[in-house]
Amino acid sequence: MSTHSNGSKTRRWLVMVDGSAVSGKAFDACCSFINVQHTKGGIDDLSVMHGIDPKSDAEKPFHLRGSRILSSYESNFIKAKRNYDASGKGHMETRVISQMFDGSGPTVPVAQLEWARGAGTTEVAPPIIASLLEATAKQVHPDFVFMGSFGTGGKKVGANGSVTDYLIRLLNSTVCVIKHWRPVPKPEEPATFVVAVDDSPASLKSLEQILVLAKKSDKIVGVTVSRHKGPKDEKIIEEASKVISAHSGIDSPHINVTWKPLVEGAGTAAEVLVNAGEELEADYLVIGSVNTAHGAKNRDNICILGSTALFVSSNSKCHTIIVKPPVNDD
Repeated sequence: MSTHSNGSKTRRWLVMVDGSAVSGKAFDACCSFINVQHTKGGIDDLSVMHGIDPKSDAEKPFHLRGSRILSSYESNFIKAKRNYDASGKGHMETRVISQMFDGSGPTVPVAQLEWARGAGTTEVAPPIIASLLEATAKQVHPDFVFMGSFGTGGKKVGANGSVTDYLIRLLNSTVCVIKHWRPVPKPEEPATFVVAVDDSPASLKSLEQILVLAKKSDKIVGVTVSRHKGPKDEKIIEEASKVISAHSGIDSPHINVTWKPLVEGAGTAAEVLVNAGEELEADYLVIGSVNTAHGAKNRDNICILGSTALFVSSNSKCHTIIVKPPVNDD
């Protein structure tokens, strides 16, 4: 998020689309969040991006060709702007980005063994990922990226589709993954956010981020997990309460922080969090994550997700928001 000389702020939003129904749901979810923010004034910059391999694009059915997909979002922007302008004092800017790539072009490393770098120890994402990452960094600099859990094709890498799985790990922005089987709350409906809370800065950042994004009618539940509730858990709840107090106001959503036991035989902390999302009927399960290997602040090191964040994003039945700290890519 950038601040201008006059004090106004620009919030940058990006939706990755591919013509699938779930990417359309991701667009709708993004617009719902934007409509909460525009009452605060400033500028909301909304971009839609689609990766196109000209060779394979020509072989696709007409409705799945890049030009057709992007033209449909030009129409969607008209409706989104109309809803945005209905109330509030913000200003929306929109654009579609057609990102061309060569299917046999450069790839991008995803993860590697630090002590043994080589072809056999490095996972490599396909050219479309390298192209989308480059375009995202150079043209958008998004604060938030929305995408569907499955698209129109591509091999399955994790529990999500291939493009989604790679981008979750490699993007330097907060990522919202919309699950194809889960309804997206309508703008006028209250949403429930379950936020994983521990003693890490990334965790408190995720709570802070949702406090900014949520609307007054929403419900936020912070969940901390341990085997036995003790002084450490009380400290976590205390720190979370401080974050909540700093953002409290007349338009604040309902918030509480609770503790969940890590029971022998019930699975890992990540599994407890996924189950908590279902138990609390969450629309969104929120978890903070590191951005790059060993806390690096640039692209020289490879982005990773912590094991808990990766498990939650892959296995949660509700929509997932992975909050990442900002990275200086200069």
